[in-house]
Amino acid sequence: SGVLVGDAAAAVELPFQLIVAVHPEQIMGAGVHETFGTSFPVRFDYLDTLDGGNLSVHCHPRPGYMSDVFGWPYPQHETYYLMVGGEEHKVFLGLRGDADVAEFHRLAQQAREEAVPLEIERFVQVFPAAAHQLFCVPAGTPHGSGAGNVVLEISATPYLYSLRFYDWLRRGADDTQRPVHVEHAFENLNTERTGAAVGVELKQAPRTLRAGDGWREELLGSLPEMFFEVRRIVLSDDVAVEDDTLGRFHVLNVVEGAGVEVAPVDAPHHVLAFAETLLVPAAVGPYRLNRLGDQPVRVVKALVR
Repeated sequence: SGVLVGDAAAAVELPFQLIVAVHPEQIMGAGVHETFGTSFPVRFDYLDTLDGGNLSVHCHPRPGYMSDVFGWPYPQHETYYLMVGGEEHKVFLGLRGDADVAEFHRLAQQAREEAVPLEIERFVQVFPAAAHQLFCVPAGTPHGSGAGNVVLEISATPYLYSLRFYDWLRRGADDTQRPVHVEHAFENLNTERTGAAVGVELKQAPRTLRAGDGWREELLGSLPEMFFEVRRIVLSDDVAVEDDTLGRFHVLNVVEGAGVEVAPVDAPHHVLAFAETLLVPAAVGPYRLNRLGDQPVRVVKALVR
């Protein structure tokens, strides 16, 4: 990512990571900098399977494996926020309560070696991909987005380590089966993320944290092992919602409605439109969100706890 510095007539684009390295406490906050150094720890991106197929069912390395095998100091916890979906669409998440892990392993190896289709739903749970639902995906949890979705992925920054159990026998440009990582995946599979608990712990109901006339802030997803949490601010009226970084950065994304004006107390205001993402540096401190348009607006916010 790049950052434009200067005015419209003479802007220079600088690498975002360079700015973080030079000003880590102003960007991330002292506490986050102490934990993560100059590695900005949260990323937002989109997974688009509209007019496509299911993504691979995979997991990400658990903390010890991530550091020992891949040399990364923190794990790739994720969340899925459904921008576009539907009750008829799917999200794969967590093991079934009756999953036989040894049989799952055997059939995943068979799919890799003999190109035999794997009935993944025998082992991995499926949830309706309802729009505006958040799913928590801690490292080690089997997961994947089904066809027909647009997912806002709010994740820890590492992105290279998707350990695939199964990729639907897809073939690459060289007409060979695309690589999967069965042994890595099963080394990291969290067999405790199983059964009915998955639908409670990883598909959490929104909890109101604070509210006023015409607005509320909800907690959508938070787990003890995940260092960040995801919230949502709902603006249903023309009111200014006061917020404050309190020394830790916020990342915002408009997930419904025309957008918001982000108005720091002592800095230029910024218009954030639908589906755009904005970093509010830790040094900003107090700021306001003002709704644009006359329809409800929802803004997702991620922060390091």
